[in-house]
Order: sequence, then structure tokens, then C-alpha cells
Amino acid sequence: MTKKETRAEINTFIQGLITEASPLNFPVNASVDEDNFELNRDGTRDRRLGMDFEPSNVLIDSGITTSTVSSAAINTFKWYSINGLITQEFLVAQVNKSLYFFDMEEDNLTRDGYKGTIALTTFPAEVRYSFAALEGKLVVAAGISSIATVSFNDTTSVFSVTYDTLKTRDVWGVQNTTTPSYETDDSYRGTTISAQHRYNLVNQSWGIPRKNKANTLVNPITQYFNDLGVYPSNSEVIWTGLQFQAVTAGADPFERVYTNLFTEALGATVRAPKGYFVIDVLNRGTSRAAVYANNSTKYPALGTSTISLPTDSTPGGATCINSFAGRVFYAGFNGDVVGGDIRSPILSDHVFFSKLVRSPTDINKCYQDGDITSRESSDLLDTDGGFIRIAGARGIIGLYNLETHLMVLATNGVWTITGGAAYGFTATNYKVSKISIFGALAPESVVLEGGRLFYWSEDGIYVIAKGQSGDYEVNSITTSTIQTFYENIAATSKSKATGAYDPFTKKVRWIYKSDQLFSSLAETRELVLDLVLNAFYTSTIQKAPGNTIEVMSAFSSKSFNTGNSFTGVAAGTEDVYVGGEQVGIASDIRKSGIQSLRYLTLVSVSGALKLTFSYYYNNNFLDWYSYDSAGVDAKAFLLTGSQVASDSGIDKQIPYLIMHFRRTESGVVGALPNYQSSCKVRSQWNWSNSVNSNKWGDLFQAYRYREPRFVTGSADTYDNGYETIISKNKLRGRGKAFALYLETEPLKDCRILGWNLTLNANTIT
Repeated sequence: MTKKETRAEINTFIQGLITEASPLNFPVNASVDEDNFELNRDGTRDRRLGMDFEPSNVLIDSGITTSTVSSAAINTFKWYSINGLITQEFLVAQVNKSLYFFDMEEDNLTRDGYKGTIALTTFPAEVRYSFAALEGKLVVAAGISSIATVSFNDTTSVFSVTYDTLKTRDVWGVQNTTTPSYETDDSYRGTTISAQHRYNLVNQSWGIPRKNKANTLVNPITQYFNDLGVYPSNSEVIWTGLQFQAVTAGADPFERVYTNLFTEALGATVRAPKGYFVIDVLNRGTSRAAVYANNSTKYPALGTSTISLPTDSTPGGATCINSFAGRVFYAGFNGDVVGGDIRSPILSDHVFFSKLVRSPTDINKCYQDGDITSRESSDLLDTDGGFIRIAGARGIIGLYNLETHLMVLATNGVWTITGGAAYGFTATNYKVSKISIFGALAPESVVLEGGRLFYWSEDGIYVIAKGQSGDYEVNSITTSTIQTFYENIAATSKSKATGAYDPFTKKVRWIYKSDQLFSSLAETRELVLDLVLNAFYTSTIQKAPGNTIEVMSAFSSKSFNTGNSFTGVAAGTEDVYVGGEQVGIASDIRKSGIQSLRYLTLVSVSGALKLTFSYYYNNNFLDWYSYDSAGVDAKAFLLTGSQVASDSGIDKQIPYLIMHFRRTESGVVGALPNYQSSCKVRSQWNWSNSVNSNKWGDLFQAYRYREPRFVTGSADTYDNGYETIISKNKLRGRGKAFALYLETEPLKDCRILGWNLTLNANTIT
């Protein structure tokens, strides 16, 4: 039987993890499974460095215990431009009610950057807070009626907090259950007045005493009844009956109520504008009674100050906030109403926005300054606050500032809020657009990168970005790449996923967990998306002894030089700095890298949980080496997709596999080279996925020097004159398709450049 021979060069392994390709046409430059290999832009693969605490880290008490961590709320936020200083930036770490602050300009966050903590005593525990930064202040929402504003005093280095509630104008009023005709007929005027109708009239311009013809201040509602024998309708405003009284020469003119004018104008079918009162957004009934009483106290001529109204409240409060267009936006309200009526608003689809914030006192003012019911100041101004209804939105989980748009992510879709004309958002100029039916699942999974926004949904990972038309579009980035992998992630893991963007490596990293924190089954996985290559790969952060360490989330900070790390005596003369601190000397291997991503980490110490920070830098590929001076090997592996070499019907053999690696050895420790590499390889034939198939080859060492070197002493630099290591290997087995499996060896590097195949195949099936 004749055979044909072909060669294949694999040196651009840049498509990363792919699970959506057919076994018969799998891309040659992708993997079907992998872990703990970094994907490089030049098509090479490097074993990832070990995860470890920042050097000389400090463990900061979190105030919670291991036994309560499963219900604890842990979150991070970057507070920019504190007190208006653009160079001042704090990381805010929330653990239940406590906020911990770290100066992100420091290389060592826990030792040098820790600025202090503050407890939000009136806020609930075990609730994820939402944060916004504006005018140098930190605004915090926790799903309750109160909003906290945190300030920092640069002189005393003291944090302080004030609380307030969201305020808006009462554009709803209350239902008149005593006299239902007021609800069905806007022009109805009754002979009796209920507390509800009295409140509505005051809220509709009748709340200020007016003069009668005797030049005496009176309650205009009472004067109306005294003169006409009925009470004003819901279509009438006080301004209709106000005119100047004719006076004798030399007397001062005055404006008074002419009740006959109301009868002349009766018949309008439009309800009078509402909003004289500014009330609490959530506790409407209680605040209505309070503002009514205050108004009566301010104007004694109005008479009684007490009034009985429905309680009318919305449980909870804003669960998500953000700053946009110089304001604070609030959303994520409960849709329930307690003690309300048919006029009570259902707030679950509402987004409130503050006035243009010029001082901290504006942060909670979600209303227009001018009295809506006034004849002089009823106009809505660009700088006013208010609210927007997002029709159809259910379960708003987040607000995100994306260039000129505010993205509203809900469980059932995505909406945008933006300016309605060429200029930006104002209270008089905005529009709302729905851009997707694919809702979001995890608030912490949302990652902003330039003009794009990434988020996790139940069925995939989506990106919001401008399309060719210039409008924002929403598209899945997993459908044709890792959809099967994503679907196999548990729903509970997806809902708690946290994401971060590293601007220096141009990569998005999402952390998710497979089980309860600090349990023996808990596994911390990291899904990485390289935005330059549009390719995914994964890492698994190893468990520390006793399940005592949990990596919670990543965040980008100032750039820092990771340098090299080592677990023994390093050779060479190059000083090594990690996070700005000298940790030893090492060789030129694995050059110092610039990165900005750090990880919030919890450490269990005798049942108490401590806060610290970690990142990838251990050069012996051990996770948590500094924890116990032993560490855990972060094994890396990679399985290529099966290849059929353009013909799935014929058997093939690979007599020779040429492997190319980057040489890492530099210097000598004892009688052995330092910074060794290793790569074990095996073949897998005929789409086999188990050793039971008997189609798996044996693992063999592919990283080998072709010519032996002899150590001459500790001063030997172990330089063989070549940048690469090349090995020629014979693969056993045969089949219609083949794949390669590669794995690392403890304490040894692995930097894969590519490989070359010599392929023999039958010429007939």
C-alpha cells in the first residue's frame, strides 16, 4: 500500500479555547480543553505564574468569620477623584456593613495603602452595595430608603458619612376613595371634602394662603367653599381665580381670590398639574403627611396641620446607582407597594436621576427646582432632576456609563438612556431605547472597556458595542467559541461571577466559583478573554492547605512591575522587585512584566477572615507559596482539537513530531541548571476521549537538549548559545484523526513556540 507524506507547521496557536467546532473540522490553532496556560499574541503559550499574596502583605481583619462568609456581602469599587483630586484614587472593599479604603497609588496596598475603614451602621449587612463617585464624594446604595454619602478629609485622613433619602415631587397624589367621582370626573365639585382630596388640592397649587376681598389671608379652599358651596375640582388651579382688587386712588393694590371666575372657567377636562410637595420616593404616605403639616405650620392661615393618608410605601430602595451626565442615577427598586392605592407608582421600571450635582446636597434631589404648580417657575430646566420609566424593564440590576449613553441592564433586556439631540443628557432632552432582549445575570460580571461593555447572561457572554451604523448593538461572544463550556458553568456560579479589565494586557478576566467559599469542593476558576485576539482561555487558582484562602475578585490598579519571584536561592545578579519591593535576585528568565490587575483575597485565620491582595508572580508556578513556604503546583495542560489532515477516511501515522520551546535555563544551583522547563506530550488517536480506548500514547518528555551540557560551576550561566530548544520525537499509534495533549511538570516552566508534524497517510480508504 502506497503512502503519502505531508508536513504541518503549527506556530500560531492564537484562537484559544474553542468548544463549538466539529470534530471533523477543528481549527488547528485552537484547543478543545486547557488550563493555566497564558495565551500570547505571537501565537506562543506560556505556563502562567503562581498566584500569591503581595510581598510583605498585611492581613486586615474583615469583621466576619469563616462560618458566616457564605452569606456575607463582599464587593469592590474604585473611587476616583477624591475631593476633586484627579490623582487620588481609592479602592473601596465592602465586607457587609464595613467599607475598607486603600490608596491605589501605593505599590503595596495592605501595608502602605490602607487608609482606614468606616461602618455604615444604618445599612443592612449581607447586602451587596452599589457605588457611584461624583463631586469628590462616594455615594452608596443598599436597597433601602437611605442613601449614604461618604467624604474623606485629606487633612485628618478621616472618613465620614451622612445619610439621606431620595426626594421627588409628588406627581401622583392620592386616590380619593371617599368620593370616587373625583377620580372619574375631573370637573366634579363635591359638597364635602375628604382628607385625600384636600391633600390633592394643596398639592395642585392650593397650598398657599390668598387674600379675600377684605384683604385678609385665608385658606383658598375654604373661601371657595364659602362662596360657592362646593369644593374645587381636580381640573382647577388657584391661578384661574386670582386677580388684582380695584382700590381707591392712593391705596396699595392687592391680589385676591375671585371665586366667581372658577365657575366661569369650569369645564376643563385636563387634570391640574401636581407636584407642589416634594416627598420621599419610597415612603410616600409618611412624607406626605409630614410635608402637609410643615406647610400648614409655615402658613397658619391654612388651619389644621394634621391629615390622614394611606401609608403608601415601596419596600427596599435603589439597588444600583451610577454617575452620568453630572448626576447620580438610581434604579433597581422593588415593584411592590404597601398600603398604597391606584395612583401608587410601581417603581421597578423607574430610573430616578438627581439634579445636576453642584454640591453634595444635590445628590438625592430627584426633582425639578421650580414648583410644577406655580405660574412663575413651573418650567422644567436642563439642570433639574426627575425620573424616567423604562417601559417593559423587569429586574434592573445595573446602570453603566458607556461614553454618551447610560446602559440600563435588566434581567429581560438592555436599554440605553442618552441625550435626545446632538448634545448630552438633560432633564429636558433625553431618549430611551431598547437595544436587546438578552438580559444580564450578574452585576459584578459587567466589564467596561473603552467603548464596549461585556456582561454575563443566562445563555452566554454578551458585548455591547457600536455597530457599523454607529448605534449600539448587543452580540454574543460565546455562541461560536465557548458556548458549551459556558453552559456547563453552574447557574449559581454565573450569578456570582466577577469581572475586571486589565488595560495593560488588554484582557478581561472573570472569576467564578464552583461551590461555597472555603469548602473542600470550592474551585476558583478564571475565564480570560484576550480582546486583541478575541480568544478565550482559562486558569484554575489552586486551593491552599486547609481550604484557607479564597480569591474573590480582580480589579485594575496603577501599573506595577511584577518582577520575578523564586522559592529557593536564585542565580544571577539581577535585582528583582515585586510591587516595588526587592524580593531577591534572579536571572533574566521570565522578564519582569507590567500589569495592573490585583485580586481581593480572603484568608481564614483561626476562623476569622482577613483581607489582603494577591496577584500572579510566583516564578516557580506555585500558588500560595508565601502562605506555608511550600505552595501548590498550578499544573497547566492543553489538548488540541482532533485533526484529520483534510481526509477523515484514511489512517495516518506521525513518524516524527518536532517540538519548539523557548529556552529558560539560566545559571546553576548545585549541579543542576536553574529555571528549568519541562513539557510532557502524548498523542490521542481517532477522537478518543479516554484511556480506555487504547488509542492514547504514553507521556514522554518533549523538552530536551539535543546535546548534553556539562556544568562547570556555580558561575556557569548555562548559556548554550540558542534561544530555542528543539526536540525530535517519534509518536506511536495510528488513526483517522489525531490530537496532542501537553502538560507541565511541578516547579518547571513551559513556554511553547509551536511544533511541526511529519504525517504519513494511506492513499486509499
